[in-house]
Amino acid sequence: MSQTSLHLNARDFDAYAAEKATSNAYSRPRLEVKQRALVWARGVVARLAAQGLAVDVHGSDEHPSLRNRKHVDCQWIFFSRNEAARDELSRLLDRGRSISDVMGDQSPYDRHAFLALRLDARAVEVCFAIPSEAEVDLDNLRARVDASADGALVRALIEALVALPEEFTIGAGGDGAAGRIASSAATPEALRHLVARASAEQIPVWVGWRVARETALEHAEILDEQLEDALVALAPIYRLVAWSRDNDRVALDRRLEGVEKERARAHAEAHAETERWRTEQEESRKRSQEVAIARAEEARRNPPISSTRRPSLSTLFAGKGASPPSSQRPRHEPPASGPVPRVDIVAPAPTAIAAPTEHASIAALPTAASPVAAAAAPSSPSRPAPMTLEKGAKVRVRSGPFIDKIGVIGDLDSRGGARVLLGLLSTRLELHDLELAVETRERPAMQSSHRRPLAPLPRKAR
Repeated sequence: MSQTSLHLNARDFDAYAAEKATSNAYSRPRLEVKQRALVWARGVVARLAAQGLAVDVHGSDEHPSLRNRKHVDCQWIFFSRNEAARDELSRLLDRGRSISDVMGDQSPYDRHAFLALRLDARAVEVCFAIPSEAEVDLDNLRARVDASADGALVRALIEALVALPEEFTIGAGGDGAAGRIASSAATPEALRHLVARASAEQIPVWVGWRVARETALEHAEILDEQLEDALVALAPIYRLVAWSRDNDRVALDRRLEGVEKERARAHAEAHAETERWRTEQEESRKRSQEVAIARAEEARRNPPISSTRRPSLSTLFAGKGASPPSSQRPRHEPPASGPVPRVDIVAPAPTAIAAPTEHASIAALPTAASPVAAAAAPSSPSRPAPMTLEKGAKVRVRSGPFIDKIGVIGDLDSRGGARVLLGLLSTRLELHDLELAVETRERPAMQSSHRRPLAPLPRKAR
């Protein structure tokens, strides 16, 4: 017997009353029951292991959750297959299931036969059950009790049921299900009818012992030991019914081997496909490198003509690699084959204080200026202005949503446009919508020479 007892009392039963089932306020007393039951279950696991039955222990949620449909009216302590055995069966059980079915299966323990302790507001019970979702275990039981099967198989199960204490019953369905009979009265025909009803109505097969609340509280001193002994007494039923490699009545072992072979083949195909993709990617990368190296070598041997001088508006949009004819080349621009001499543009000094006229401003510009530069030339003849719209030039927007905004050209493209930086914004504008913005300084006001400064006011005598 385990050293820790359940010590069930009236407060433990009351924690699972119907009016408390959906409230989180009663999760604390339910959690205390669950913790005591899990500690008590260690002694049961040790005794089952001594009989060669390896199981894992799990408890149902003590708070409203998706697995209990937000309704906690009982506490389950499951003794089911260990993790390795569950994973082995899941490879077969999950075949053909959709993603929605897998995601909706909030309680994977319902797909396996189990021993269990169950506590609700009216009773406490120990049982062996096969849920309707545990298809492998149910098929294994059906094969054992089938009339065409070996008679020794069903006789072994009948003998194990008759050997149970007389308080144990067998039937289909959960709490309060009708049609339960004493396990000692089980017959092959009754077992076949039980399996057929469970399959048709999608209800579990149940073998166990149910103790009413009043009886449990009256015999609380010996109840813990009695419940533990009852679970150990059900171990032979579990061993005869639940599927295992030693108790395979549905040739599942061969099906599992087929599944393993199929998984190994799929893994090998996926690995081969991955290696083939990596090889193709490596070859593509090498080809790209070779093409890039060849292009760089060709560009080094034959540099483009346009790379020997700075582009201007007359050459920027004339086409890639094209140069203007000699008749349209500015007079100060040397041939493309020779070096480009430096030309300093000096504005003539003003001849009078008055501001120059529009004709004088145009006449002061050099003859080699482009039409765009001539239109954007500043009115002040005292400092030179940029001749072309180029990267880094400060421009004014002539039309559009950014009209009269001042920006800086970030990039020029071959379509006659430019990316203009307008503070935190950048936008593409056509060159004909831009003009050079020239910073001009206002001329300081000149004081007239015939005016005399005003005399200071006389200071008041103190």
